[in-house]
Amino acid sequence: MRTSKRPFIFGVCLWLAAGSLGCATIPPPTVSPVEIEETREDIKLLEKDLVAARQRAQALTAELNAKKADLDSKKDQPAKLKKKLKELKKGSGRDDDEKKKKKKDEKESA
Repeated sequence: MRTSKRPFIFGVCLWLAAGSLGCATIPPPTVSPVEIEETREDIKLLEKDLVAARQRAQALTAELNAKKADLDSKKDQPAKLKKKLKELKKGSGRDDDEKKKKKKDEKESA
């Protein structure tokens, strides 16, 4: 019989000890007022830096969007320029020379 009551008594004692520790008063803070003011000043500086970083991010985003728009506008230009170059070569007679060179190179390589 003694052994069956021992876990119950131990549990009650543990519960009472935990309850009494949970109701203890909070110890006073060990932070000095000077440290608190320094921390507040640091926070103000960091907030200013955050605002500057956000503005810089917005400026970079706008610049990136402008670059993307410029790139999109130039995507069609290679095809137009190739077409124009081909027309210029035809007008100067160099287009025929290039065809002859290609045929000659093909014959030599074969």
